[in-house]
Amino acid sequence: MIDHILREYASKRYIGGLCCLLFPVMVQAESIDDLMSEFDDTLPSVSKVNDDVSIAKETDIMDGFDDQESEHLTKEESWDSENAEDSDIVRGLNHVPLINGFSGKLTQQLALSYNDNEPKNIFSSLRNTIFLDYEKKFDNGVRMKVNARAFYDGIYDIRRKDYTEQERDSLRTEIRLFDAYMEWRINDTLEVKAGRQIIVWGRSDTIRITDILNPVDIRRPGFDDIEELRLPVGMIRFDYTVGEWRITPILIVEQQFNLLPPYGSPYNPLQEEMYYPYPPEDENYNDITYAISASADFHGWDIAFYAAHVYDDVGYFKNSDQETLFYTPTKLYHAKSNMLGSACNILKGSWLFRTEVAYWNQLHYTTIPDDTMRRIDALVGIEYSGFSDVSIDYDVAVRHFFNFDERLIAEGQEKDTYQHALRIRAGFLNDDLHLNYLHTRFGPDLQNGGYQRIWMEYQMADALHMEVGAIDYFGGSPIFDKVKDESTLYMDIAYSF
Repeated sequence: MIDHILREYASKRYIGGLCCLLFPVMVQAESIDDLMSEFDDTLPSVSKVNDDVSIAKETDIMDGFDDQESEHLTKEESWDSENAEDSDIVRGLNHVPLINGFSGKLTQQLALSYNDNEPKNIFSSLRNTIFLDYEKKFDNGVRMKVNARAFYDGIYDIRRKDYTEQERDSLRTEIRLFDAYMEWRINDTLEVKAGRQIIVWGRSDTIRITDILNPVDIRRPGFDDIEELRLPVGMIRFDYTVGEWRITPILIVEQQFNLLPPYGSPYNPLQEEMYYPYPPEDENYNDITYAISASADFHGWDIAFYAAHVYDDVGYFKNSDQETLFYTPTKLYHAKSNMLGSACNILKGSWLFRTEVAYWNQLHYTTIPDDTMRRIDALVGIEYSGFSDVSIDYDVAVRHFFNFDERLIAEGQEKDTYQHALRIRAGFLNDDLHLNYLHTRFGPDLQNGGYQRIWMEYQMADALHMEVGAIDYFGGSPIFDKVKDESTLYMDIAYSF
C-alpha cells in the first residue's frame, strides 16, 4: 500500500516539479501604451531591445539585461521610467485610460479540448475575466500601484456534473489581488519598493532556473504566458546603486506557493482523491524569508548574482510513521531551502548567448524524511535575431542531484533531468500581427514527453486584441502520458479601456 501512495505522490510531485518547468509558456507580452510606458517596471530582455541589429551595433548599449532599468540611464531617467517589475498581466493594454490613473481589460475566452481516452466536455473553457489597474504618482515622487483580477467560467455551471468539487472550487470563479505596492526614492543611490510585486531573476524566456522568487499559477497549463502566470507576493526591496552595480536586498514578508491543477483536472494525474489539509494545522508560513541580487551591465554583456533563503514552492508529505500513510491524513509541507545562482548574457552581433546556474541545498522529499538533498540546475541558451522581425531561441537545461537516492524514483525524480525548449517569434503588418511557436521536451534524447504550442496574436484596433492558439502534448512520462491525447484549441478576445 505504501508503494501505491508513493505512486500517487509521484504524480503530485510531477505536477509541482515538472509543471513548474514545463508549463509556464514564456512569450514576450506587448508593452503598455505610450502614455504609461514611463511607468514600465521591467525592461525587456536584451534580445527584444536589440531586434534592430544595426541600432545595437551603433549604440553598443546592452539595455535591459536585468529586471531593472539600465545603469546607463541617468538617475532621474531611471526613476521616472520605473525601477522594478510590475505584474506583467497588465501589459498589452494599448489605450488611453478613461479615468486618470485607472485602466482595465475585459477578456472572453473560448477553449475546445478533447481527450481520445477520457473525453469530458469539448468546451473546456468559457471564461470571462476582468482586470482592473490603478496607479498614481504623488507630488513628492512616491508612486502607488494596485491591480486585481476576477474571472467566472460558466462551463463549470453548465456541465456541473462533469467536474469534481475541487475543479469547481478552483476554476469556476476567483477574485485575486495582484500588485499592491508603493515605491519611493530615499536619495540618489537608494530606492525602496514595498508591497505585493514581481521580481524576475534570470535570463531565459522559457525555462525557470533562477527565477524563483514568485510562485506561478499552473492550474491550466499552456493557456497563459509566463507574464500572466507569476503571482505577486508581499516583498520589500531596496535598490542601491554603486557605480555600474545595482545591489538589491529583498525581504519576503508574504509566503505563497504554486497553484496546481486540482483533482479531476486532465493535468492532475492522481487516480483517486487524497486528503491534503493545507496549510497543515501545525504549520504556518507567516515568517520572513530573504534574498539578495547584485547585477551590472557592461559593454556587450551583463551579469547577475543571486542568493535566497526561501520556501520550496512544490512541497512534500511529512508523516511520523510512513506505514500509516493510508490511515492518517496526508499533510503537504513546505520547507526552507537555500539557493546560490548567477546569470549572464553576451551579445555578439545578431547572436545572444545566455547562461544560468543555481545551486540548491536543504531540499526536502517525502521518500527521504531524515535527509535533505543537494541539486544544481544549469541552463545554456542561444538566440538569433538576424532575420527581419524574426527571432529564433533555443534553451537546454539540466537538473542534477549530487546525492541522489534511489527512493526518489518513487516520486518521479531522476538523477539528471533534461529540458529542451525551441521558440520562434515573427512579426508582420507593422508589428500588429505576431506568430509564435514553442516546442519543449524532456529527457536527454527528448524521450520523456513534452508539448508544442502555436499561437497568433493580432492587434485588431487600439483597444481590441485577439489571440488564437493550439496546444498538443507528447507522451513519455506519467504526467504526459495522462494528457498526450489532450488536444486544445483556444481563442481570447480582449478589450482594453
